[in-house]
Amino acid sequence: MQPAGWGVSLDPDGWLGKKGRRAAGSILPVLLIFAFLSIPASAQGTSSGSLLWTYVTGNSVAGTAITPDGSLVAAISDDAKIYLFDSSGAVLWTYPLGLRMTSLAIAPDGSRVAVGAIDGGVYLLARDGTLLWTRPTGATVNGVGISLGGGRVAVAGSDQRIRLYGADGTPLWSYTANAAMTAAAISGDGNRVACGSQDYRVYLLDGGGNLLWTFGTNGGIRGVAISSTGTAVAVASADSMVYLLDGDGRLVWKRAFSFSPLAVAISPEGSLVAVGSADNRISLLDGQGTSTWSTVLDGTVNGVSVSSQGDYLAAGTSTNKVFTYSFLPPATPSPPPTTTTIPFPVWTPAPGNTPGGGSTPLPATTVTAQPAGTGAPPVSPASGSPPAGIWAPPALPALPVIAGILVALAALVAAGVYFFRRS
Repeated sequence: MQPAGWGVSLDPDGWLGKKGRRAAGSILPVLLIFAFLSIPASAQGTSSGSLLWTYVTGNSVAGTAITPDGSLVAAISDDAKIYLFDSSGAVLWTYPLGLRMTSLAIAPDGSRVAVGAIDGGVYLLARDGTLLWTRPTGATVNGVGISLGGGRVAVAGSDQRIRLYGADGTPLWSYTANAAMTAAAISGDGNRVACGSQDYRVYLLDGGGNLLWTFGTNGGIRGVAISSTGTAVAVASADSMVYLLDGDGRLVWKRAFSFSPLAVAISPEGSLVAVGSADNRISLLDGQGTSTWSTVLDGTVNGVSVSSQGDYLAAGTSTNKVFTYSFLPPATPSPPPTTTTIPFPVWTPAPGNTPGGGSTPLPATTVTAQPAGTGAPPVSPASGSPPAGIWAPPALPALPVIAGILVALAALVAAGVYFFRRS
């Protein structure tokens, strides 16, 4: 005879019978959903970017650029001004160029800002907004890139040429493609120059202007971005695709968009790609091309840029706005100093054993306990706390976590009963 519960029904007609199984089958999904929702969001791993600040310019924002550490954000607007902001969104300066600009780049150390304009001029400004030099190209400038310290400035022109200038504006070399150049980017060390063309191709050149490789897409190139070491190149194409290429021109991944991508940026280490598309959306893509975050703005995204590790993102829209987002976890405020009164031992002196020759107790001492990590000397525990070395019960988890665990356990028990009775 088998022990009870080994395939023998103990309650064939009761709640644990067919009716019970039907009831468990109907309530089990509800219990599981409720158990999941009872777990705090932090335990579920959800996260999102938070809007740091917004600034309204006098006209459509044509481009944005951000330093790797997120401390500076530059923008160009169709109000014919260049803007530089600090990390809080405060305007450090504006420069009234007086004509429409097409492209913008900021040096990785924030020391220089490069701008291209429809008059065919390239303009380089210092960190304080002083115009350092300007050079005519004879063609509309469609893209600019700048290396560390402003040592090299790459320029894409409508005359099919990519040009490279030195720190003082001296022309170093030029390369001619098969169609108008539409975008330019340069690595932090100036040893790699990426550019896009209306001939549907991406070009990568070395620091001397020698062609290293080309990569073909199915549409005109609308934007290129390159990592600080030149080992990753992101491409936005009119074929509604975004491509990530490695330093040798091999395809790492490609991702299709429902609406054509208009702007692209890559984090300095190459781990994240930011895309602005024609449906007013900004998207962040990881190293496999998977979207990790997106949001819809109130206008066409004309420019996007991203800092190291994707900590900060800046974008400009046709609604005259500059947006900056943070993806860092909220800072945990330091606890304020607490004042604890530590009483000295009080005793009743015995005859002939009076400390100090008297019986007046010593006064209490007030000590200010500093937050952990400040290097302050240890402070005795407050009254009611167990002395060091004596076991104290651990702190209980937060109530929402306990509730979620209990409901999850209840759901698991119900599931066990249900499947056990079916077997």
